[in-house]
Amino acid sequence: MSARSPGSPRAYRARLLTPIPASPDGAQVRFIDDALLVVGGDGRIAQAAPFAPGAFRGPVLDLRPAVLMPGFIDAHVHFPQTRIIGSASGPLLDWLDRSVFPEEARFRDEAYATLVAGEFTNRLLASGTTTCVVFSSSCAGATDRLFRALLAAGLRGIAGLTLMDQSCPEALRVPRDEAIPAARDLVQRWHGEGGGLLEFAITPRFAPSCSRPLMEAAARLARDHGLLVQTHVAENPAEGEATLRAHPWARDYVDVYDRVGLLTGRALLAHAIHLSPREWDRLAETGSSVVHCPDSNFFLGSGRMRLSDPRARGVLVGLGSDVGAGRSFDMRRSMSSAFDNALCLGDRLTPADLFVMATQGTADAIGLGRVVGSLDVGKEADFIAVRFPEHVLGEAETLNHLVFASDATVATVQRAFVRGRPVYP
Repeated sequence: MSARSPGSPRAYRARLLTPIPASPDGAQVRFIDDALLVVGGDGRIAQAAPFAPGAFRGPVLDLRPAVLMPGFIDAHVHFPQTRIIGSASGPLLDWLDRSVFPEEARFRDEAYATLVAGEFTNRLLASGTTTCVVFSSSCAGATDRLFRALLAAGLRGIAGLTLMDQSCPEALRVPRDEAIPAARDLVQRWHGEGGGLLEFAITPRFAPSCSRPLMEAAARLARDHGLLVQTHVAENPAEGEATLRAHPWARDYVDVYDRVGLLTGRALLAHAIHLSPREWDRLAETGSSVVHCPDSNFFLGSGRMRLSDPRARGVLVGLGSDVGAGRSFDMRRSMSSAFDNALCLGDRLTPADLFVMATQGTADAIGLGRVVGSLDVGKEADFIAVRFPEHVLGEAETLNHLVFASDATVATVQRAFVRGRPVYP
């Protein structure tokens, strides 16, 4: 599909909240109590400034008292786990065996995959998420259905076929000689579709379920096409032990991915709770990013990631819902959980820290920081309109309610736009 042809500029009047990218003083935001946001015919932001009568020659859609802000970015979410949110069946490995793998096996039925893909995209948009980085199942047909749903919904999405060829149920195991050609076909069909809104990601589930030859072949495919690599790392101590049993040639978990070539280029590793200083240093050296999934970490009792570990080394950190161990598609729930996680470790994050993490910070971590993440002139116009109670006024109150009072009756996502095109409702 070709990029959307240029149209007429469109203008919106509302309050406005946006990160200030690359602020030397840490997480900073810009708040305008009465703003004009102009989107050019190319889907990019042409103006974001205080409202002035006559500043735009044409109709202005007045969305006051809503607040316009960048769409949320979910850096780690599992499409086949949409219907098992809240399935509490034990720590990570037990939960996979009892809840996740039986559900993911159902995605061999493409009709079922199509149905759930529609539910998945609807729930993302209703939560204000305009960009997602997604694990599919190991079924190529289900992954194709996921991409079709992302395209139909108008979402910006990076997704991949989940690679698994060992230590998993036979219904989900796909040998290397089948999985890599299937992934290559999906790259040809979907990478760059939607005028560049869609990308294919190389997606080894995690090291225990992938053989060395499979990971090496996946790394070559990623290099050949410049693809993002997404996987899990150090979520649970038992998972780490299983990794080294499966790959005794590696010195630690990160070394597995490093030696097979998966840390070259764009690498995005979810959880990163139980890493040694050496592993953190190596992630920094390779330019890899991590995804903080605090709600999932609490739910499965996996542990707590200390944000100072990556930040001290310049490792970029995105935020993920990790549905279905994460209990909500709403990234505001993830922001609030990140606050709790830090507090448990004796640290403290501000609402501005959390808002920036879920927008510009995550955009940076997935390699899209120059494209989306803030409402700066020149960026693509991925934004949402959120309505707050009338008594919520000013920057501090807006941020507090956004992060800590995210119930739909308190802060309602009314509209969502991707490249300036309305995609929700």
